[in-house]
Amino acid sequence: MLNSDSVEFQSEGHLLRGVLTHSDSDTRVAVVILHPHPLYGGDMDNHVVLTLDRLFREAGFSTLRFNFRGASSSGFSGVSGAVKDTVNAIEFLKSKTGVSNPAIAGYSFGASTALRAALLRPPEFLITLSASKDLVTEDGFEIKKLIEIESPMMMYHGTSDQMIPCSDIDEIATAIRLEPINIVKLDGEGHFYQWALPEVLASIREFLRDLRLLED
Repeated sequence: MLNSDSVEFQSEGHLLRGVLTHSDSDTRVAVVILHPHPLYGGDMDNHVVLTLDRLFREAGFSTLRFNFRGASSSGFSGVSGAVKDTVNAIEFLKSKTGVSNPAIAGYSFGASTALRAALLRPPEFLITLSASKDLVTEDGFEIKKLIEIESPMMMYHGTSDQMIPCSDIDEIATAIRLEPINIVKLDGEGHFYQWALPEVLASIREFLRDLRLLED
């Protein structure tokens, strides 16, 4: 049985709020889910974040979705601050579940943050929806460093995205040297995932089966 609790944890003096869903029994899989840009209305209750959370909970995984600084508190400090929030969220999730290597999933700003956080806390797996090259390279971060990501991963992007061009997925995937099978371009989908979420969820389930983390 899965239980959901409102939680709080510290990140560099910021009190961050989230929702932790965890199992009564031991589970070896846990996922931190990262939301879109906090200065443009993004938070842990975003519909894409909630959909991912539901998918992982249905798989029996523990999950943590939370608000970056700037969403539930002041002090927004770009992707660099969000990466630190993510690292602290991972440590918090580890302390609550005993899972040593939580996975990371992120959407938009959260996806861009996830890529950089994965270099500091290599996840069991990594999933990005609509990552931005400009956000990844914020503060002078060199995109070529992403080649150090070794975790299994999937990347998704809408071909009709008017906010973050679909070409960004190619540049990021090239830097990582990600195999084409792990890159999904969603025909006709925009930035807000109004149509293609069922396709994304089916793809993620197949990915988890391939990793032997999800039974048929």
